[in-house]
Amino acid sequence: MRMAFLAKYRDAGLLLMRVGLGVLFVILTGPVLLAGPSRWANFGSAIRNLGLSSNYAFWGFLGALAGCTGAALMIFGLLFRPGVLLVLAITLVHTVGAFDGGGTVRGNLAAIELCVMLIGLLFVGPGKYSVDKT
Repeated sequence: MRMAFLAKYRDAGLLLMRVGLGVLFVILTGPVLLAGPSRWANFGSAIRNLGLSSNYAFWGFLGALAGCTGAALMIFGLLFRPGVLLVLAITLVHTVGAFDGGGTVRGNLAAIELCVMLIGLLFVGPGKYSVDKT
């Protein structure tokens, strides 16, 4: 195979994916976390996808905190899998909203792709370049 030489850079690829996704989630959830209750309520309104219809500010704060915390853990590779689970939880809440009642996708395939990527990272792990490497 012509690209077999790339196999020796597998851990560098995992680092790039880990840091890239982590920075993406910090960019998405960091401003929400710092903005205050009105923005938390807007962010937390996605919890309607799970059938909850109150305390949007609380759920928004919790989601933004989980996103930032999980992203930081992903970036550093420290407690990597719990960090991915935190980020995956808020992504799944958003992804549930991408389906209509009949089970067909009504939009936002990017959320589904992101869930698949995060689930894959759960299985693969942080790679060689992580803070908690043993």
